[in-house]
Amino acid sequence: MKTLITLFTLLSLVFVKDQETLSIKATFDGHEEGFYYFTDTNDNSFFFEGVEAAASEKYDLTKKKYIGKTFDITYKVETTKGKYGEEYYASIIVDLALSE
Repeated sequence: MKTLITLFTLLSLVFVKDQETLSIKATFDGHEEGFYYFTDTNDNSFFFEGVEAAASEKYDLTKKKYIGKTFDITYKVETTKGKYGEEYYASIIVDLALSE
């Protein structure tokens, strides 16, 4: 299932410009193998490959106490290179705020 979510998210990001800032409101599902998983109210799944220092200082998403909490997420999409030199898009969280 995580593989399908990952594939879907990567394919959906193909058309996003590099360094564009986007925002969503979504519920934190957990942290696994360096990825942060969220689901919005329409059951769309999102994963993020990293969290910038400023956002991680506010909320340490590696802690289970945030699972089930809803956040306003600001993120950017970067072009990066994989293990074998292939390019792909990676979503990085730049800011987080607990949603009321």
